[in-house]
Amino acid sequence: MNHKLFAGMALAVALAAVSSPLFGHHNTLARYDHDNPVTLKGTVLVFRMINPHSHLEFEVKQADGTVVKWEAEGGSPSSAYRRGWRTGDLKPGDSFTITGSPALDGSKVMEIEKLVTPSGKELE
Repeated sequence: MNHKLFAGMALAVALAAVSSPLFGHHNTLARYDHDNPVTLKGTVLVFRMINPHSHLEFEVKQADGTVVKWEAEGGSPSSAYRRGWRTGDLKPGDSFTITGSPALDGSKVMEIEKLVTPSGKELE
């Protein structure tokens, strides 16, 4: 009986070890500063609704006239779609306003909290 118990426990541990990556997902608190959101006016370079996260590349014109490239990530395409996002909402050249949590490392990357499209549609 002890051999069966040991074999069953060993099998359970092995299955847990092999399947754990299937349940993993990163925590955005480790990458983004949710306590200090920023709001930017930008121009779309690329917008893609791809797995695992929607991706937006855009330019922001600074007060001194320089242009800075930013990137933003949103939810998965399916969750974005459920919240009203559509692939045609943002086209290259469109101007928009975005609010999000900036990267903790100071890079020009953010997590999208809210975006207002050229037509005035609010996406969260």
